[in-house]
Formats: sequence, C-alpha cells, structure tokens
Amino acid sequence: MPGERGLSQPMQSFVEELALCVAANGTKGPALLWPEDPTTLSALLGLGRPAEPEQGAGPSVRGRPGTEELAAALGRKLHLRVRYSYRFLAAGSHVAEGGPRGAESTVTVLEGACRCVLSRIGEDPAPGPPHPLGMRLRSGGTLFVPRDHTYRLSEVHVPTTLLELHLECLD
Repeated sequence: MPGERGLSQPMQSFVEELALCVAANGTKGPALLWPEDPTTLSALLGLGRPAEPEQGAGPSVRGRPGTEELAAALGRKLHLRVRYSYRFLAAGSHVAEGGPRGAESTVTVLEGACRCVLSRIGEDPAPGPPHPLGMRLRSGGTLFVPRDHTYRLSEVHVPTTLLELHLECLD
C-alpha cells in the first residue's frame, strides 16, 4: 500500500524490499540487502533516532515515532510484531553479539561499518579461520538474520549506529 500511514516513498520502498527479503530468505538462510532507492539511507537517518546512550548505559535504546511507524508498516506487511532498537558501537569496540531471541531479525547499518560473522545456533563462530558467512557491513546495508542464527559484530573502526528490527509472531 504505497504511502501507507504517511511513510515517505523511500521508507515505503524499504518496507517492501525488507518484506520481500524476509519472505524469500526466511527458510533459506541469511541475506544482505542494499536498498534500490538511493534516498533510503538519508530517510532512515532522518527517523529521529535517540542520542547515543550515556557512558555505562546499555548499548541498545528505543527510537522515536518515525521508527515506530516503520516497524508498524513492516509488521502489517509481514503479519508479524516488529520490535526495534538502536545499537551504538564505539570505535574500537571488540565484540557485540546479537541473538535470535526466538525471532528473525534485520540489522541495518545507518552510520559507520563493522565486521559481522554469522553462525547457526550451537556452532562456534570464533577461533579458527574466518567463518564462511563473515562479511563487512557498511552504511546503508541491511542484514537479514534467520531465527536459527546468531551474529557477532567486531572490527569497529569508527562510531557505528545500527537499527535492529526483531520480527516476532503475533500472539
């Protein structure tokens, strides 16, 4: 539904692309999405995200109304509950981990970059040679993480901001 509930065209396009990515890859495995609309990243940056948390606060924080509208539109499209949070990684961060929490998720890099290593639950993504599902995530990219995978973020050389969307079945 184009223009649904006041979403801008780039945001509506992002919702459509995310929904297609989740539908196509949900049972197959992880996927990396680059938005087709070149203005999507600037629209995502304009969502009115919270300020970086204070020293000692948790790494994930809730967003503002624009993010709620994005999550609600994606939830309606997928017939799922979509919860969101922002994660801030400081330059020099060593490791930040994300798990399935019983749900699929997406991780969108808004600013910065980091290395991401995916593994199936129960597999050890470290030591040894680089995992075959390792990659560098950069601004504008979105990673789809199936429910049976976890991810580890590392090699953060500049401050990095992530938008995480957690896709859960409706009760």
